[in-house]
Amino acid sequence: MKTFQRHSGSGKEHQALHRRNLLQAAVGPIRLASPSPTFREVQTLLTAFTLIELLVVIAVIAILASLLLPALSSAKERSHRAACVSNIRQFILATHLYANDFQDFLPGGGTDNRNPMDTHTPILSSNTKTNILQYARPLKVLDCPNLARSFEQDLSWRVQPDYGVAIGYHYLGGQLNTPWAPAGNVTNTWISPQKTVDNPTLPLVADLNIYAYSYQRILAPHSSRGPLIRDEAYFELHPESYQQTPAAIGAQGGNVGLLSGSVEWKSIARMKTYRSSQLWGADGSFGLW
Repeated sequence: MKTFQRHSGSGKEHQALHRRNLLQAAVGPIRLASPSPTFREVQTLLTAFTLIELLVVIAVIAILASLLLPALSSAKERSHRAACVSNIRQFILATHLYANDFQDFLPGGGTDNRNPMDTHTPILSSNTKTNILQYARPLKVLDCPNLARSFEQDLSWRVQPDYGVAIGYHYLGGQLNTPWAPAGNVTNTWISPQKTVDNPTLPLVADLNIYAYSYQRILAPHSSRGPLIRDEAYFELHPESYQQTPAAIGAQGGNVGLLSGSVEWKSIARMKTYRSSQLWGADGSFGLW
């Protein structure tokens, strides 16, 4: 009886082992399940970067930025040039509306100085400013958009004691005694229109490409990437600036509005240099248009 039970138990063990072997052959070895990773562990695995991957991403961003920024700057400059044309047309229109009310005479080009000959093309007398603003507002319409911020934020740009207000364009109308005599190494001369019935091809408003060494200022409103400004701080650090002009620092040109009302872009190569101050000779200011 005992012998039968021992053989019976051994047979059951063989059957169980046989079934286990068949199961392993069918589904592979049985392994204990490992604990599931937590959400934080999964998130860490998904978001982690190696140092090399991070450097590659930074390099790609730098390359894209180097490609896109010049294009964006160029597009911004083109939009500013278009806005500049609009401002010049409004400026010219205001002078014509004034002339329509004052027997065809354009607004005067003088300053507030006691000497009526101490005039400068970027400076308006208080009376002329008031007269023009009756027909064109606000004052920043008289500024190239690329220079407007400088004139609005710094009173030393706008307010000129004993002279009046500076604007962001050359105003070439109503100036007395033109053509002004050559000064320094500048021999070109120009004629200031006095009335709207004068020669329609005469320049009336031009972008403020200008240099004045005594005032320590060089302005180039339109370079490939916007305005270029050289002021007192630059002159102190760069003695060579006393020999520079807007063309030398990167000016590309500017808009020139004629008495007829038309406005055209002139490249810096096509522009000529003229006196923009009636007095002071070589110590005065010189403009390009």
